[in-house]
Amino acid sequence: MDMEPGSPLANAVKAARSAALRGNVLGVDLAYARAAKISPVVTYDHCSTLLNLGALGRAARRCDEYLAQFDDTALRVLRALVRSAATDHAGATQEVRELRRRKLSELEQAKLARVAALAAADRYDYPTAESELDAAERHFRRAGRSEFLEDVGRDRLLLDVRRTTQVPRLPEPTSLTPAEFLRQSAALRRDVRYEEALALMTRAVTSYQVEPSLRFAVLFELTVLLVLTRQAGSARKLFPLLVSAAGPEVISRLPDATRTLRLERRLDHVRRLVANGELLKAKGMLGEGNSALWHLTAAEIAHAENRFDEASHHFHEAAARSNHAELKALALRKLGDACADSGEEGEAARYWRESRRVEQGAAGQQHAPKLRMLRAAPDERDGRVLAAVRRVRREGRTALPGLVVAVETAKRAEVLTGPRDLPGFTDLKAARRWLARTTRHLPRDQVVWMMHVTPDELHHVIIGRDVTHLTTEVHISDLTETVRRLKAWKPQHEPTVLGALLLELTALLGLENVVAALPPNVTRIAVVAGDLLADVPFAGLPVAGAGHFLGLGHALSVLPCLSALAPLRRRARGQRGDETAVFRDAAELERALGQHRVHRVRIDADSASNRLSPAQSWLRLGDTRVTAEALRQMDFSACGTVVLGACESEFARAAVTAGAGAVVAARWAAGDAPARAVLDAFDRFLARLPRDQALQHALREVGDRHPAEWACWSVYGDAGVQTTAGPLRRRLRKNGEPVPLETRPKVFLSFAGEDRRHAEHLRAELEERNVTAFLGETGETPGTAAAAVDEALATSDYHVLLWSAGSARPEWAVEEWAAAFTREVTRRRAFLFIVRLDEEPLPPLLAPRKHIDLVDAADRLVATWRADRKSELPVFPQPVPPAPDGPTVSLSVRSHDLGVTHVVMAPLHVTGAELYQVVFDALRLPTEQATFDGSTGMRFSYELFRQNESIPADQSTVDMTPDVVDIAVRVESHGARDGASDEGLDVDQQRMLLVAAFRHLLP
Repeated sequence: MDMEPGSPLANAVKAARSAALRGNVLGVDLAYARAAKISPVVTYDHCSTLLNLGALGRAARRCDEYLAQFDDTALRVLRALVRSAATDHAGATQEVRELRRRKLSELEQAKLARVAALAAADRYDYPTAESELDAAERHFRRAGRSEFLEDVGRDRLLLDVRRTTQVPRLPEPTSLTPAEFLRQSAALRRDVRYEEALALMTRAVTSYQVEPSLRFAVLFELTVLLVLTRQAGSARKLFPLLVSAAGPEVISRLPDATRTLRLERRLDHVRRLVANGELLKAKGMLGEGNSALWHLTAAEIAHAENRFDEASHHFHEAAARSNHAELKALALRKLGDACADSGEEGEAARYWRESRRVEQGAAGQQHAPKLRMLRAAPDERDGRVLAAVRRVRREGRTALPGLVVAVETAKRAEVLTGPRDLPGFTDLKAARRWLARTTRHLPRDQVVWMMHVTPDELHHVIIGRDVTHLTTEVHISDLTETVRRLKAWKPQHEPTVLGALLLELTALLGLENVVAALPPNVTRIAVVAGDLLADVPFAGLPVAGAGHFLGLGHALSVLPCLSALAPLRRRARGQRGDETAVFRDAAELERALGQHRVHRVRIDADSASNRLSPAQSWLRLGDTRVTAEALRQMDFSACGTVVLGACESEFARAAVTAGAGAVVAARWAAGDAPARAVLDAFDRFLARLPRDQALQHALREVGDRHPAEWACWSVYGDAGVQTTAGPLRRRLRKNGEPVPLETRPKVFLSFAGEDRRHAEHLRAELEERNVTAFLGETGETPGTAAAAVDEALATSDYHVLLWSAGSARPEWAVEEWAAAFTREVTRRRAFLFIVRLDEEPLPPLLAPRKHIDLVDAADRLVATWRADRKSELPVFPQPVPPAPDGPTVSLSVRSHDLGVTHVVMAPLHVTGAELYQVVFDALRLPTEQATFDGSTGMRFSYELFRQNESIPADQSTVDMTPDVVDIAVRVESHGARDGASDEGLDVDQQRMLLVAAFRHLLP
């Protein structure tokens, strides 16, 4: 184009070219517009420069503007190129069809052939696309424009990708424009290389100015890629931008950024109708077909109408006909759903696993990490849970046991020594039996809260006397991101950051609805979360509307799975005790664990956490680093409660796997002062409360501080009691301390004056055996004898009377003296042993525990003391003196509820009912205790056990060996709160009533 230098036309073109070199689209447009007013010869250069700069909207408007003024073939060819670049393939195809009726140059035919090839590829008409590219290459060669052959080669590469031909990697776009990025992204998406496509589109929107005409296409492509890479949360955030770019009506018309065929758009619309429940309308629009997408749509309609066999057939056809990984995986997954809904659990699992393999193959083609995609894709565990949920929605509450089994199957059971005997989730009868057996001993004030996260929902199952199911709509990517930020938080960071994360988690979990669904009077929750939610500090979650945190309003514990509830309970029952030890050295800890004597272990150790590789985390005990695997190899089988400091949850699981009944551990390192306050309070409350309630009360003592200082603490494992004391004994403890046992017995020796030599000899033998003995010589009258024994007898465990002819002299008034002596011994709660020095007969009122000879008296007394110590409880005689009528036997009646053992003299031969009566009369057991005004009170019932087996009342003969019987006390309230639990009375009222009822039996 010849122009006179310095002319207005030359100056305008020069300014336009200068602006083009700087990438100034507006400068190019304005300068060429001025030049076009002078001469129309620059119109083509104007539009082609805008196209090269990626300003597709401006280029299209200028083409339309100039073509409205005059018809120019070259300009119309350029407009076809602009429309193709803007993904308006329908408009470009129409332009090509009209232009081919004209006489065109070889170059123009070549350009139109490229446009036609791209349009055909977008319609999946690959043979036509290949033919058009061949024509384009032929015309470019004839025109002598070999520089365009590189563009044709790139088009062929894109065509191979769209036909799912595997290629190693696409080259970088030569023309860095959003339109080119969009074309390459669509090709990569069809090859299931979503991460690469997403990276391209992210670069396009962050590094380039997107023209308004391309804005919707770019945003839609970006949204599709976010969904395909399982980032639905981020995709939802783009929806307002989509609406503002094109309006909701465009979104409903365009299921894909590249405009698929009309049939596919119709089937997509039918699938949306099925998802919305508009089945009649969907069936009317389905029509006939035989493609993979048609079979998938027909199957979804049949599945929604519970025609499972028909649905399975169509899903199978869709999976067999599809070569697209996403569609194939979807068809296989839904085929598994249809099999599960028809009761074919084995077939369902097979198809779910096959779908997962296809998903893994698709994720494996990504150049970025595939974990995010796989986590957001439903797997076999999700399939079971979702199938059980659908059945609950179809059949109601009767199907809830199947849902519990499905959620349980998804949980890890690494702490269990044997396999779980789980029924199939489709077998509701077996599921109900399993659930009843597993939760048979669940306390009335406790529920189990199970959770399972699927890609789009969080399912809650609350198990108590009934089962409740709740669903919270939350995408797994949102939950994963919040938990990731929570795990990244450290104590040295700002506490308000943790508070914000806990508040965000509360909303994502739908905690308000869960708390509202808890049964009344429930104060304890065993949480079964696991996997993604394993690191959530549930104690610190704020309860909306309640003004407190979950861990302060409810006693929380953590279980790995519901199946662990009963085994851990049985294990912990055998590990009860109050023996406590603190360890700071690994060798000392292992030595003590090997002796199996300590029931409560507190490990005072520093820790180092490696969240990326938990196996590299360790605890420092002295000079030794103890990993979780090393801790798992230790023997905690005698430990009911193990207290760890701040450590990974892997350490808590390791201790439970190693045999511990429960572990108290912190998820992060709290400050020394609050940690010491929590653990000291926990030790204090553990003497009279279950573990979860002991931790709850301990947290309440520091609950006025920020959750960053206390929400880290959790109880893993059994939530029951640690002490051997029963419920009554625990309630009677005011300060939480167990009743100590004496380590050295005290014996009071009573004798007549002439028997002092024998008394001195017996005392010497007792002192040699570490027994404290006190001599009390009897006086001339009964009053003197009572005065002599008064002070020493009050602190003695045993009272020994040396009986001889001198003790039975007539002037002693033996009958009166014996009666007074017996009353005094009974009042002082001491045992009476009689050492016979000669053959003088005993008065009937002196009813001793044992008759022993002087020769072995010391050994017999020490042996009796040691036997009493084996019960691990204080031992006392029966409060009512026995009146034997025939041969008797000494029977130890042990009550862990009261924390005391009584020795009862029972007949040698006795039935079950007679034994109950003997114990009832000997211990003066109360049946009722009321308040002073009689309005409220407690009723008591009793049951006898031998070696953990109940003694039936109708048993004909009770074997008296071994001579230990356990008695259990049942408590029931009555009065103003009749029918309610004794928790209706406050703690002081309970203690007052219990002390009044059992004062005569307590230490």
